[in-house]
Order: sequence, then structure tokens, then C-alpha cells
Amino acid sequence: MTINRKARISLSPPEFTYYNEIKYSVGKDPLVSVGPLQDHGDGEFIVKLYVKGIKKAQALATLVAPVKVIGEISIQVLVISGGKVIEPITRTLTPKEIADLYRTAFRTNRLFHFVSVRTIFGQTYVYPVFKIRVVQFYNDDLSDFYGNYNNVAAFVFRNVLRNEVSGTFIQFSTDKKKKCRKRK
Repeated sequence: MTINRKARISLSPPEFTYYNEIKYSVGKDPLVSVGPLQDHGDGEFIVKLYVKGIKKAQALATLVAPVKVIGEISIQVLVISGGKVIEPITRTLTPKEIADLYRTAFRTNRLFHFVSVRTIFGQTYVYPVFKIRVVQFYNDDLSDFYGNYNNVAAFVFRNVLRNEVSGTFIQFSTDKKKKCRKRK
């Protein structure tokens, strides 16, 4: 007896990929809990970040991309602390103040290393530097043998955080590899 079975190929929807990018980057922090992806119909989704500490919550609310649009899908990210939605800082921030927000928001994040401000040719940038890590999760990725999504931590943060704050561009960076000592 022969049974004809067709393999069903399905790809992870983009909202799941984006949700997992948030979960495995911003969510890699003992003081941040990423709520489930909420489907509100008509391509509208919400992700809630539950944050311990009002200063950390406000820093995250200021740095995280509040809405991500992928085609006809819209994903809103809300930061919650003490049961309330936390609004981002709306006043103009200096590059130093933006760097301070990164320190406050990511001090306890397992992927964050440090942040620095640098001026190049008269333009000032903020450089959050992330550890040399790969963010990986299952995603029905046909280009990966195991179906995983794989990306350098800094690039995942670049996808889920604002790339510009108060006119200052953010340059997401990866930590420098430590030199290996030669064996004698």
C-alpha cells in the first residue's frame, strides 16, 4: 500500500520573526519580560515589554522602535512598568544623554557591553556596543540547515531599536574580538 503525502512547507510569518528578535535581544535581561504577541486583527499586532524599574522602562520606551511596519503588517511595542504604559522621553536629548539612556536600559542585558559617543568629521554618533554573540531561534528559515534565524546581536538590536534619537544617529556595533595568546 502506497500513501502519497505531500510535504507542507510553511514559513514563519514576519510578525513572529520580529517578535522573536525582540524576545531574544531586549528580552535577554532579567528585568525585562516579553509578553506574548497579540493579534488585534487586520494586520495589527502588539508586543508588551514588562520592565522592572521606572527609569529603565522610560529609557527602553525612548530607545525601542515603537512601531514596525512590514508590508501591510504593523507591530506596536509597548513598555509597561508598574501596570502602566510608559511613554518615551520627547524632549531633545544630547548624545551624552542618549548614551546614558543606553546604560540605563541595557545595564543588565546579557548581550550589551558598553556605549560610547564619538564625533567624526563634525558629526556626533552614539555607539552601543554589544557582545560578540549570535542571536538564534527557530524560524522556518529555508536557507539554514536547521531552519534557524541567525544574526549578530548588534544587528538584531539595530532591527528593534530606533536608529536615530533627537537627530543623533545610532551606530550599532559588535565588541572587538580578544586576541588569542599563542601557546608555547
